[in-house]
Amino acid sequence: MQTEPSIVTKPDQAYAAMALRLRQPEIAQQAPPLIGEVIAWVRAQGGRTAGPPFFRYFNFYPDGTMDMQAGIPTTSVLKPEGRVTTGTLPGGRFASLTATVPYHELHAANMALHEWTVARGLRLDGVEAGNGFVDANRLEIYHKDPGEDPSGHPVTEIAFRLAP
Repeated sequence: MQTEPSIVTKPDQAYAAMALRLRQPEIAQQAPPLIGEVIAWVRAQGGRTAGPPFFRYFNFYPDGTMDMQAGIPTTSVLKPEGRVTTGTLPGGRFASLTATVPYHELHAANMALHEWTVARGLRLDGVEAGNGFVDANRLEIYHKDPGEDPSGHPVTEIAFRLAP
């Protein structure tokens, strides 16, 4: 089940994350374990988390690979260290929907949101670079784990930042 897409406004948000370059089928195995590592790192730095974990997809390459981050919002921008990057997710207007589906169905929900933006003539942030796409801000925000919702499925917000 997923909600109807809508336009929402989000504020800038401090975060900490670990970056990966991979292909879409590799996400489920490689990215989720990094969330626990990032949360532990934030706490070890004396920082505090400020919301649910997320995956941020920002560069898409012609060979099918992508750059992404597995991260967590924080109450302030911490000093990056080792594999952990920190910064501020840009706020603004986002096309958004909430999907209460198994993780393996999130790709289809992402595609549905993309199709909705195209059908309405909305322009997503990011820049076409040859046959790739860079500097995007496409988020999957994991509001509830499977055991936390009566459906037995995770509750995930999918949010694509619109071009300013």
